[in-house]
Amino acid sequence: MSTDAAEITSLLARWRGGDREAESRLVDVLYPQMRRMAAAQSRREGLVLTMAPTEIANEAYLRLREQQGVDWQNRGHLFAIMATVLRRVFIDYLRERSAQKRGSGHVMIDLADISDADHPASPNRFEWLALEQALVKLEALDPKIARVVELRVFAGLGPGEIAEVLESSTATVGRQWRFARSWLATELEVSVEKDPDDA
Repeated sequence: MSTDAAEITSLLARWRGGDREAESRLVDVLYPQMRRMAAAQSRREGLVLTMAPTEIANEAYLRLREQQGVDWQNRGHLFAIMATVLRRVFIDYLRERSAQKRGSGHVMIDLADISDADHPASPNRFEWLALEQALVKLEALDPKIARVVELRVFAGLGPGEIAEVLESSTATVGRQWRFARSWLATELEVSVEKDPDDA
């Protein structure tokens, strides 16, 4: 997320006004980031996707492009929307795959994996679609904390990046993340290992 925030805010305003050159520049800036986010999902242990990260990023970009009428506030707002779009693409894909398999072959994740894609896996595994259902409940309880989970899990952002997107502090994001992991563990009836970022 090294692109200047003022530049992205300016590009968003121009894009909303129909400037095709601004849209082209946004693609140059955003597409690699979306592909990185998609690739982070594809690397998760036990997750075998028939969609390549490029296909996920393409679909996410097409859906993001449909949001041209949104009153974009700044880069943070944009990256938050990107995380939501990637979440929807990913969950739609998993729902479709689950339906095709008639309930078999559920895609699993564990809470240790949520904390870091390279973290060793634990036996405390649950379904991605169960996580989605729990996240919907968390959104009703505390939208800000749910957004932290969305940015961490579906966008693959670290605490510092999340703090930047949400215009918050790393300490606040850390507290929200610890609460979210504990809440999810209870909701999904699994135990949770310590996250290295919780220190």
